[in-house]
Amino acid sequence: MITSIYAAYRGDRYVGEGTLSELAELLGVKRKTLLWARYPAAKKRVEKTEANRKNRSKGGIHLILLEEH
Repeated sequence: MITSIYAAYRGDRYVGEGTLSELAELLGVKRKTLLWARYPAAKKRVEKTEANRKNRSKGGIHLILLEEH
């Protein structure tokens, strides 16, 4: 089984790195949410929402693939 390591950002703030399960616990979201955040459609939606948001709360979740084992 391939294990993927991601870096997670909440808006512009670095949150941490790890597997999707580790990041889900760290961010307080479901693993399913992070699976969705990997897709291009999710990235576009987050960017569009952040650009139009007047009141920036936590910011959207951005994942960057660092390595696969």
